[in-house]
Amino acid sequence: MFTATFYPDSNPSAPVVLCNTTRALAEIALTFNHQRVTDKVQGYGAAFGTAIDRGNVRNTISFDVRRSEDDTPAAFVDAGAAFLYAIQHPAEIPGTGNLKLAVPTNGGTTTIWLLNCEISRFEVPDFLGVAPLFRYTFNGGQITTSTPSPL
Repeated sequence: MFTATFYPDSNPSAPVVLCNTTRALAEIALTFNHQRVTDKVQGYGAAFGTAIDRGNVRNTISFDVRRSEDDTPAAFVDAGAAFLYAIQHPAEIPGTGNLKLAVPTNGGTTTIWLLNCEISRFEVPDFLGVAPLFRYTFNGGQITTSTPSPL
């Protein structure tokens, strides 16, 4: 079961469950982008320049959530209720925090964390009445298997 939970820095004891599904990772359009932060230094009299690794990384993770299938507590009674939830939902993911992803593997479940992240994009590209599709994109720092402190 794939689960995505956001722990806001402002209140880590009040996590927001964004996805809780048994669907395959391919079905939720999970994407990942890793970028290493470096400085390029010109050669200035040398035969070549150099790149200095600053030890920083930026990771972007994106996934889709179909509310009717991936998060049953958020099932809606009608299209109006679904629209109102969708339009107000970004306020539930305030500022920065840590994103916990529980990823199904052959050996069970592996938990990874995207540290120091924020939601950089939230959209509803497909609105099917009571089953809107939410697309989340988080931009953050290091990915680790260690639980961050304080949680």
